[in-house]
Formats: sequence, C-alpha cells, structure tokens
Amino acid sequence: MASVVLLTTKYASEKKDAWLTNELAYSLRDQGYDVSVVVFSWLKNDPESSVAELDGINVVRLKLHKLFYTTGFIGTAFKVLVFPYWARFVVGRNLDCCDLLIANTPCITIQGLSGYFKRRYGSKSYLVLWDFFPFYLKDLGVIRNKLFFKFFWFLEKRMYQSFDRIGCMTPGNIDFLLENYSGVERDKVEILPLWTDQKPVVSVDRCRLRQNYGLPQDKVIAVYGGAMSIVQELTNILDLAEQSMDMNVLFLFIGRGTEKKSLEDEASRRGLKNVRFLDYVPREEYEGLVASCDLGLISLSRKLSVPSFPSKSIDYFKVSLPILASLDSVTDFGSILQNEIQAGYSVVAGNTALLSERLRELVSDSDLRKKMGCSGRIYYERHLSVESARNKILSII
Repeated sequence: MASVVLLTTKYASEKKDAWLTNELAYSLRDQGYDVSVVVFSWLKNDPESSVAELDGINVVRLKLHKLFYTTGFIGTAFKVLVFPYWARFVVGRNLDCCDLLIANTPCITIQGLSGYFKRRYGSKSYLVLWDFFPFYLKDLGVIRNKLFFKFFWFLEKRMYQSFDRIGCMTPGNIDFLLENYSGVERDKVEILPLWTDQKPVVSVDRCRLRQNYGLPQDKVIAVYGGAMSIVQELTNILDLAEQSMDMNVLFLFIGRGTEKKSLEDEASRRGLKNVRFLDYVPREEYEGLVASCDLGLISLSRKLSVPSFPSKSIDYFKVSLPILASLDSVTDFGSILQNEIQAGYSVVAGNTALLSERLRELVSDSDLRKKMGCSGRIYYERHLSVESARNKILSII
C-alpha cells in the first residue's frame, strides 16, 4: 500500500468542519492509500502538538513555544526557520515511509522539507500553490522593508524549485509564478483547480431557515460567508449597501475575523439597516443557510497583486448561487467567472457605481440569478471534484 503525506497549516479535527485538505486526505484514504497529515500550527490559537488517528488518518500536529507566536517580521521569521527543523525530528519519529509528499502553500513554512523527504524516503513531491507568501504580506503592508521581502522571496523560490510538480489554480497564477520566480521549470507546472467533496444539489426549506435566523422572507439576500480581514476589504460591500438603500436587498455577513467588529461599528455609524451580521455557523448548517440566500458576495482588497481563485466561490457554486465579486485588478478570476463559467458579475474593487449597477440587475431579475446559479453548479460538477484533483496529483507517481 502506497504511503502519502500531506504537509499543511490547516486541517480540521472534526468532519463537520472539514476543509480542502481534509477532503483530499479522505479521498486518498478511500482509494486505499496510507495517509498521514503533518499540520503546522501557524497561528497562536491553533491546536497544540499531538499525534492521533482521526478517521483512519494519522494526524501529527506541531506547535512551537508561545514565544514564537509574536507578531511582525521577527516572529514570522523565527517560525519559518524553526518549524522545518522541528518537523524533521517529529516526522522521523512518527513516519516510517512516504511515496508521495503533498504540500500546500504557504510553503515557506516547510523550507527544505521536500528535499528531506526525498533523501529519507525517496518520495516524489507535489506542491499545491494557492498563494505567494511574501507578495501577499507586502500587498497588505505587513512587509515594508525590501530586505525582509527578499528574504522570504528567496526562501520561497528555493521551495518552488525543489518540488517535482506544482499545481496552480489559474493560468494567471502560472504566469505570475514563472515571471517572478526564475529557475522554476515551466514543464513541471500545471493547472490544479480548487476541489471539493461533491454533493447533490441542496434541498432546503428557505422559509424555515430564514425564520430560524431572523431573516426577512420578502427580500433578496446577498450573502458574504467567510473570514473578515483586511484581505477582503469588506468596506467595499458596506459602500455597496449604502448605495443600495432603495433596493429590496439585505446584505448578510456570516463569519468571524479581525475586521468584524470594525465593520459592525461602521455599519452602525452609517445607519445601514440593510446589513446584518451573524457569527460563525457550523459547516453543515452554513451550507443550508447560504442556499436559502439569493446571491453570493466575494470581495478582495484592491491592493493585492497576485491572481487568485477565492475558495468561497465553491460554496456559492455548490448551492447554485450567482456571484457578485469586487476584486483586485490583477486577478483572472473575474474573467473566468463572467466569461468562462458565466456564473456572475465581476467589478474592480472601488468602482461602487458599477458594482451597484450589477447588483440592481441581479436583484431585479430572478431568471438571471437562476441562470447564473445553474451555470456555477455545472462548473462545480465538471471541474471542482476532489477526485479529479486527487487523480491529477497522483499521476506523478
């Protein structure tokens, strides 16, 4: 039986909160592979170190001393440097073999580990590339010193060069990788779309769900579900809400994050009666709640300089919701959404007038919402299955 190891910074302990890495691990397990997951607790509140078997998968968690979880460049640099060496020790004690190493970004946290696995186990390596760590931090103003940026960029470049194959979400991601990281061979880079454990179309009692959460029955509900941080620049959605007071629409925010309190305060200060906030909702309830809404919102900071494919789009595609997206100017997701998938509208972040115009079209035309929602569901079924991603990754061995 072949052995597969996943290296990641995000892996849920319970199935009800399963994320992309969980779904990939389950799919590999169901195909008969011996699966281990090595999880780096990157954030201060992440779980403590442990070794356990969860759902037939060996899960090894690594957490450093609390001193390493200080904010800023120094704390991040220490984690980047210490985590890989601590991982070598823990991996050596807990893993006997590995035929395939799968890692996902931010891969800077696993500096040198792909080479370590090759030397120790003779394993092949596949990198799932979702973001570019130093550019991401620079765009958000976390890294302002050019030397600090070069430090992280150099480490990340070495990591990309060390993997046998790299999967990127979109053509824009591939172009960015090859343009900004010299030495990465084009023939080892391929498109690997985001994935999900595919489910049948959700059948929900919209009236009951809306009643349970105190939501109006007679309004079009535009939902944003997910993290609320500076990455999303969700003030753009508040601007849209302010421009849409005359529309029969409610803006629903679901989730938590560093910016949630300031967003709530800002909505209150502006007197936005068409905005509602809900706290974190468990995964099995979240999908039903989203399905009871009418359109999905996506927002990304205009400061971002790296193309991306927002993972929350999958939740909207899954339940046939059309998407209204406010995006940075460099991402190719907007073009993919509008022209390839035909499942919504995309507007460059900051253009509130055009965003409001697109919203008005969606609010006033239920047939258009249904048509776009169906297109998103078709794309979901054809391109975003975990089986498809699994098979593409496994083709390396």
